[in-house]
Amino acid sequence: MKKLIDYLKEIGASTVKLIHGPNGAFIAYTIGDKEHTMPVGKRSQAGTLREFNVIIAEDGQPIATVNQYKVAETVAL
Repeated sequence: MKKLIDYLKEIGASTVKLIHGPNGAFIAYTIGDKEHTMPVGKRSQAGTLREFNVIIAEDGQPIATVNQYKVAETVAL
């Protein structure tokens, strides 16, 4: 699992912000002149930018989390 900061550098982000709002926290980051957002996992709302890891959902959506996920099993299809 990658750290959020490393992932954002790899995709070319120049800035990142952690934003807390009425519906929870999210990450806002800038690539070029366009701002993008990324959700923060429900149980990771109190994390800091340096603590976050990133997981990629099946649909390709990155999600910031402080939880430590480990691959339990992989099956080749």
